[in-house]
Amino acid sequence: MNGDAYRLENVRYAYPASASTFALEVESLRLGGGEVLALLGPNGAGKSTLLMLLAFLIRPNRGRLEYRGQDPWMDEPTLVAARREAVLVTHHPYLFKGTVGDNLAFGLKLRNVPEAEWPRRVADALSLVELGGREKTPVRALSAGQAQRAALARAVVLRPKVLLLDEPTAAIDAGTGHRVEAVLRELSRENGTAVVFSTHDFSQATRLADDILYLTDGRRAEFSHENCFSGTAATDGSTSWIEPKPGLRIAFPGARTGHVTCVIDPARISVRPGSGPGAETGRNVFAGRITRLDLIGPGSALVRVGGELTFRALVPAAEVEAKGLSLARSVLLEFSPDSVQVSGPPALGKEND
Repeated sequence: MNGDAYRLENVRYAYPASASTFALEVESLRLGGGEVLALLGPNGAGKSTLLMLLAFLIRPNRGRLEYRGQDPWMDEPTLVAARREAVLVTHHPYLFKGTVGDNLAFGLKLRNVPEAEWPRRVADALSLVELGGREKTPVRALSAGQAQRAALARAVVLRPKVLLLDEPTAAIDAGTGHRVEAVLRELSRENGTAVVFSTHDFSQATRLADDILYLTDGRRAEFSHENCFSGTAATDGSTSWIEPKPGLRIAFPGARTGHVTCVIDPARISVRPGSGPGAETGRNVFAGRITRLDLIGPGSALVRVGGELTFRALVPAAEVEAKGLSLARSVLLEFSPDSVQVSGPPALGKEND
């Protein structure tokens, strides 16, 4: 698919008759044919809402969403055609009763694909997700990982121009997840399919995506790779932490376990002269040396601090002189636990968004 798949300008969506004040707002977004976009962010940030907008299942309350250069809601035939070209695979996909082959053939029948083509297309799609020969397998006999791949094959068999996936590897093991990633790469590079997927795995996003959209509270949040860390969370019941390196803890509020990704806003990191052994217990304090210092715009400086962990901090330019910050200076940087944005499993005792 050549050209732009999507263009979004000043798009806003809020759920009707909802007690929540949540609203998704996307000022600008472009996705070209054959490109891969990853959606990152905590639960409730708006990732699933954006996927439903891109699948044309809901319509923006405000702004413009173009699909292949036109308004998909301009008339009923245009909307139906767009929905057939942009296929969404949900986080917990529903497989119909019957066999794997029945599930894959269902969409082909709805799209009036000649029945003579069904066996070849079904076989090719199942082979792509390493379920070759499973056409007659009852769906009830599939494991969770196999069901996830069957749902992906059910989308792939339709040869969509856009593939939208809500956490496509969350329910499968690492080895199977890597095979799913290979499928997505092949679809984008070989077939020109535009791919949008949500994930809590920052490393997966960087491996697969041409671009990453990080959402928090329904809005884009800028972040630096240097301020993004992943690990397995531990908790004492009120505070949790990960250890990007042994003995170096990044703490955040709440009780969490499982794999999480932490992102720290550069503007919420303070820098002061000093030295120390590293992170202090229960506090986000880290030692390092300034490896880069750039003035960016009026009144601000971007400070890169390298140590056992590397961070970027955005500080007022006046503080640079007042604190004597300079290249190679030993410094301590600090940020509060509640400034850490966390994506991954929800806090213990809270329901998923």
